[in-house]
Amino acid sequence: MRQASNRYSTSEAVGAVLSRIRDYWLWAAIIAVGALVFFGLPGGYAATSHALLHGLCAQTPSHTISFGGEMLPFDARMTGIYGGFLVTMIAIVMKGTLFAYGNPPKRIVALLSLFVVMMAVDGFNSLLTDLMLWHPYESGNGLRVVTGYGVGVSLAVALSWLLASSAWNLGSPRVAVGRIRDLTVPITGLAGYGILLVASPALLHLPVSTLLVLSAWLTVTMLVLVIVLLVLKLDGQIRQVRQLHVPVAISALLAVTVMMALAGARFWAERTFGISNAMM
Repeated sequence: MRQASNRYSTSEAVGAVLSRIRDYWLWAAIIAVGALVFFGLPGGYAATSHALLHGLCAQTPSHTISFGGEMLPFDARMTGIYGGFLVTMIAIVMKGTLFAYGNPPKRIVALLSLFVVMMAVDGFNSLLTDLMLWHPYESGNGLRVVTGYGVGVSLAVALSWLLASSAWNLGSPRVAVGRIRDLTVPITGLAGYGILLVASPALLHLPVSTLLVLSAWLTVTMLVLVIVLLVLKLDGQIRQVRQLHVPVAISALLAVTVMMALAGARFWAERTFGISNAMM
């Protein structure tokens, strides 16, 4: 009896997944094609991820964390930003407040703003260091990850609020992050993320690189989605998640196009003007 019940539960789970794929087949198709390109292009995933993110990050070798001698596609600060963004976004989705458009209280806004200021200060200090000018303290990749992670948390909260405000008929007036303890998962995640980056085992280079690319793609997609909803005047018409099927698919394609265009523009500038940070 128990085995029959387990088989029935598994069958139901598979059926539910297949049903979701049928409902959102465009999303599934885009992800499948993206995976084929990501893993199938010459040079492998490492070269592809580095090239795709070339327009979003300086990718300075001395500021980049390596896993088993293989550098991540983002430098340390961006690794922190997109790691923090992904962890926070997952926490918001799991909490069911992705479409909560209530304004965060001032203390939360102040805290998130502080995260941004901290990264700005460390970034400016890092710039002074690279220029071999006087700087208040020695900046390292660990601090770059931590300050970047805080900005990633702030970015996730801001983008989720912006998306919810642009599809307000789908959401609720709840507040996604209204208390400090609502940030428990992201803050705890920083500890785990930090341990992972310090250990930097070679076998995890692939999954970490893949998640960073996905996080960047998701970030740009959410920003483009807000623009698509407003430009097409869909902000008041979206009442079900299913109605986001086509807008999200369009936004995902536009997002990867933007990422590729930025990368292409930087490659062109480097070839044309001989600009490179490869020796830094």
